[in-house]
Amino acid sequence: MRVLAGAVVALMIGFAGQSTASAAPVVFTDEGGEPLPAAAGNVELRAAIPETEGAISINFVQYRNRDVMFVSGTWGLKTYDVTDTDHPRFLDHLTKQELALPGDDPAQRFWENEDVTVDAKRKLVFLARERSAFGRKPGNERPTGVYLISAADPANLELLNFAPMGTGHITTCVNDCTYLWTTGYDGTPSTDPDTYRRSGKVFVTDIRDPRNPKTLPTYVDLNRNQGETHMTHDVQVDAAGVAWVAGTGGTRGYWTKGRHRDPLTGRWREATAVDPIPYAGGAAPKLDMPTSFSHNSFRPVGRTLADGPKPTPEHPAGSLLLHTEEAFESATCKDQGRFVISSLEGSTGGESWRASPDKPFTLKTVGVWSPDDQEGTLPGPDVFCSAHYFDVQKRVVAYSWYEQGTRFLDITDPTKPIQIAYWRPEGAVSWAPYFHRDRVFLADFARGVEVLKLSKAAYEAQETRTNVQLKTTANPAGVRPAEAPRKRLPLAPDPDYGYGCPMLFGRGCGDGSACC
Repeated sequence: MRVLAGAVVALMIGFAGQSTASAAPVVFTDEGGEPLPAAAGNVELRAAIPETEGAISINFVQYRNRDVMFVSGTWGLKTYDVTDTDHPRFLDHLTKQELALPGDDPAQRFWENEDVTVDAKRKLVFLARERSAFGRKPGNERPTGVYLISAADPANLELLNFAPMGTGHITTCVNDCTYLWTTGYDGTPSTDPDTYRRSGKVFVTDIRDPRNPKTLPTYVDLNRNQGETHMTHDVQVDAAGVAWVAGTGGTRGYWTKGRHRDPLTGRWREATAVDPIPYAGGAAPKLDMPTSFSHNSFRPVGRTLADGPKPTPEHPAGSLLLHTEEAFESATCKDQGRFVISSLEGSTGGESWRASPDKPFTLKTVGVWSPDDQEGTLPGPDVFCSAHYFDVQKRVVAYSWYEQGTRFLDITDPTKPIQIAYWRPEGAVSWAPYFHRDRVFLADFARGVEVLKLSKAAYEAQETRTNVQLKTTANPAGVRPAEAPRKRLPLAPDPDYGYGCPMLFGRGCGDGSACC
């Protein structure tokens, strides 16, 4: 790959009363031209990379004494040296032109790779390609699958291969990155009016030889929604090695290696990535997660136990599951699109796998949180609000809520999550935050990557269990000049996923239609 010279000069910016750089304030406006009020509390903006607008997901790999950030976005894949966290330095860019397949329009956006996956040992990066990538329209050939990229030298990315398969929304390593589990809408032909019921399986790819990936004819996590076919979305592997598959019907965990008792047969057998063994999980009650669409999840266990809620006799170590409902029918996320903490107790006997529409199974809810009624939350009815990706460190959850910004919650007590900090600059579309060392790297779809630091007051609020009180301000410092204000992103539903995966409308699409 071509190496681009130069470095990113990280813009040091304060917020609301803190010291600022020379950049003039930005006024972000709604569709009517009215300023969108901003809000922040107990958070410092330490750096910004505005040329990463369209950022979707981030991951990190350590190279001896150097930390490298991988940013996936609508423009492809970019790498940055973040050894000095407040001064990211550009390394390389795997461009849309280099990712384009025959028949693609490189002027259109790469889509979507919602959770970039890396193999830290072999220095590999995996990008999932969605059906609507490069402006591909329904009815035409729309290739999906996973790009395999060598990052042995992060300043000289090398595209190794493309593994075609029937889906390409998110791909995740299992079994020490010897296999990929890839999820999303797979375009199965059907007359069912429910788009998501036309799908419902995890594709398994053998990547022991990354130059020759082999997608297998065996699927995982079938009939996940109370015994019926429905869409898979995301996979997260916990510290105990359990792979948690989120989607419609909740979140279900599988052993993918080792000898375990299969709760569906009662027999002990060896688990594999191709033939995993059910462990636990299920759907949250409709009252707490009305759509039953679990977007992503995390189980604190083992080395990550101290990142999650504090274990108690009622909720012992490894018994809690944190998961997200992505849904957009509530502008403040009052009724749906919330953060849910569930108990896994009572779900280890294969209950979710035996469930049916007549005899559904749900997990017990321990705690629920949303931005609704929190000071600093933008009022509806047109605000784009939903829980999205989150990350966890030292009992603090960093959480993206689209136009409602990035929230920081203390989850020490899982029954009562409280907000200890918040970052919602004007024009924000918070997609996914990531803890890295003592910073939070935020993929903001509208603003690009921002580097945040929780202030001392945030940890004091956590220690004292004090819910932070947020105030709005009209003009926070930003990364764009005042003479070029940024309006809200014109988000439009994806032709396959609907608003479950919003796209941009009329930007670079040629004919003004929705595209990616």
